[in-house]
Amino acid sequence: MISTLFFLLLLAFQLWYLASPQMKMQPVGYQVYVTKNPQNARIASGALLVLTALLFGLKLGWMTGLSTWLVGLMGVGCLVVALGPFRYLNVAAVVGLYIVALGLELIF
Repeated sequence: MISTLFFLLLLAFQLWYLASPQMKMQPVGYQVYVTKNPQNARIASGALLVLTALLFGLKLGWMTGLSTWLVGLMGVGCLVVALGPFRYLNVAAVVGLYIVALGLELIF
């Protein structure tokens, strides 16, 4: 469950970042749709951010959950901003990382 919540945080922050006017990369794939419709992307991203904050709060308790949400948001934000220009965060890499994290979470 925690891996899924962090995956949703990553998705939400990446959508918000792609919808911002400061994004200077050349969009490819789904990024073209996001840059053409930034209002829809921000609504979806905001909904995902609120959903993950609520789920973290329900899963871990409100104070711990919101603290975890904030630290996780800063972490995925750093990843998106730092690794985005190098195109390391493509769909295959993110889904592969999610599957590995989910597998480790289910095993342990």
